Amino acid sequence: MKTQNYPRLRFGIGSEYSKGQQIDYVLGKWRAEEQEVLRERIDTCAKAIIDFPLIGIDKLMNAYNK
Repeated sequence: MKTQNYPRLRFGIGSEYSKGQQIDYVLGKWRAEEQEVLRERIDTCAKAIIDFPLIGIDKLMNAYNK
């Protein structure tokens, strides 16, 4: 497509990891409490995907970006 002029969904892990260490978190073994938080975030992400065509990108970003 060679453009960034389209809406996209980004799923971040936060910024509390030093540069280059994010891969160890993402690909490493997660603790039980981290897995529970991930389930909640995936549910929220699924709701955002469903809401996107219904409410539009601006309202979606206001509702879900925290």
